[in-house]
Amino acid sequence: MRLSLLTPEYPPGEKLGGIATHTHTMARALARLGHAVQVVTPWKANGLPAGTTIEDGVTVNRVDPGPHLHAVVDRFRTNRRLADAVRAFRPDVVHAAEFDADAWWLTRFSTIPVVTRLATPTGLVMDTNTQPWVPHTHLLNALERDQTKRSAAIYASTRAIARRVADYWRIPPEMIQVIPNSIDLAAVAANRTAEPPMALPKRFIAFFGRLEGRKGIATLGRAIPGVLAANPDLHLMMIGGEDSASAAIIDQFRRDVAPVADRVHFTGALPRNDALAVVARAEMAVVPSLWESFGFVVVEAMALGVPVVASDCGGFPEIIENGRTGWLVPPGQAEPLRDMLIARLADPEGLKAAAAAGLEHAKSFDVDTVAAQVAALLENAKAERSQAAGSGIYNNGYRRHFRPDHPTTPFYRIYDEKRRAVAAELERLPRMRILDVGGGYGRITGPFADRHDVTLVDISHEMLAEAKERFPALTVQQADARKLPFADDSFDIVIAMDLLCHLPDLEAGVRELQRVVKPGGRIVCDTTNANPLWVIAYPRYYRWRPDRLLATMRCHGVLPEWKALVRHHWAPEMRKAIAATGLTLQKTDHFGPPGVAKWHLWWCRRGGKGTEGHAS
Repeated sequence: MRLSLLTPEYPPGEKLGGIATHTHTMARALARLGHAVQVVTPWKANGLPAGTTIEDGVTVNRVDPGPHLHAVVDRFRTNRRLADAVRAFRPDVVHAAEFDADAWWLTRFSTIPVVTRLATPTGLVMDTNTQPWVPHTHLLNALERDQTKRSAAIYASTRAIARRVADYWRIPPEMIQVIPNSIDLAAVAANRTAEPPMALPKRFIAFFGRLEGRKGIATLGRAIPGVLAANPDLHLMMIGGEDSASAAIIDQFRRDVAPVADRVHFTGALPRNDALAVVARAEMAVVPSLWESFGFVVVEAMALGVPVVASDCGGFPEIIENGRTGWLVPPGQAEPLRDMLIARLADPEGLKAAAAAGLEHAKSFDVDTVAAQVAALLENAKAERSQAAGSGIYNNGYRRHFRPDHPTTPFYRIYDEKRRAVAAELERLPRMRILDVGGGYGRITGPFADRHDVTLVDISHEMLAEAKERFPALTVQQADARKLPFADDSFDIVIAMDLLCHLPDLEAGVRELQRVVKPGGRIVCDTTNANPLWVIAYPRYYRWRPDRLLATMRCHGVLPEWKALVRHHWAPEMRKAIAATGLTLQKTDHFGPPGVAKWHLWWCRRGGKGTEGHAS
């Protein structure tokens, strides 16, 4: 595959964090797997010049973001320039973090599938650092959320960040896969014998990370005087650059450690290998973060054979087995941290055992193992977008593609009108036996499962499981709508919403619905209008792109990437199918812009009487 990896930061540079580490490691691993890999990142001062270079088999494009004008203007201009650099590479799939929303433009104005990896959203970072939101924070949060929700796939490094973001942005949890972050185990381990960049104390513990509030330095500042008092020859190395937004917290840290200031050393920001060479010589690593989605420093310390004490929060409990591969303490509490450090330092044999167990556990995070999982996810995203997966989309990718009632879709309002029209009819009827064909997760009939005898049929086992969980009274059955597993004349009402456009033969589909409804029974189904003029009213549908609008209209309202699987129908086609199957059309409802409907809702009766409606 041709893969573009978008990242807000990339080595070399100052104050690089976990996103840079992950992208740098993953890009080289994917290239080793035989993929053509491009990294696109905004150029930053003190890094390499803007332009394109080849580094370890990876094409690295550092994009000049242009002169500073205004935060909002800069944000959109940079986003578009990054998108242009990606398009020039012509990738099959784009991989990006949600942080900084570097792939937002692509998810809005491109058909290239984007896979978003959850790091930690800007809003959560600000909240954890107790920093106030400014207008630019609100903008970034909106862009990050929009990029994530529009992605072809979403994954997270731990269950903790997956759950937190799902709740934070109201994303269905099942849409987020979990693939751990990775490290280049051999490269990290090489720093065990590397020469450190400075003279080091004989005994020390190490803090490794950016000096900011969410890294727990306030807690560490209150805990460390007691730890050093109990160990007169012990020092603390603070390895990392200072975050200007956390200046007050850093100042308080310095005041808290003033009694032992001669044994607390600040290295400032170091190149990663230099920092690892320092950590490798530590007696212990301390990671007192208030929240981390993953925490590369924990795995890196393990890979260096250094035992770790970390906070019992975020993704740390998924990495550290407390008491075996390291130790966990409550976040934000100085006394438990102090006591744990003192106890562990007093037990050299326990430290050796934890170091050995951690070193073994770190092997499960080696990049060559994890890269294969990421490549499989990217391949699947490519296949689904290109329709190479065929009917597999209906079986396994259903929930990502077929949620027209989700508030983020452009048709949310008219879909809700259509749903309410059917619901109003079900509400007034006496108890009946109802079949919902292609009912997905029960959005139409689920709420009536206690009032009627409702059987829901769908080809997607995923959707059926969700429907049963949401509406326990439903009877659910996996089946193909083209050959329903029911006897003739079985149901009083058959409902088929958002179904017929996915069937290859309209008349055959209607005939199968007619077969299972009782004489005198009713069929309620809809079609999507093949008159493409309705598309113009929904620019979000074609992502505001004139070329995409024209392509969609040429496909009778079907998005170009879906034309192999979806077919919209002219109203006369549906009338012909209804007549051919012996049904009587009672009425037709219309949903969409004035003058031309997006959806026609057809109310039919088998052997009944009615007046034919008019559809445009």
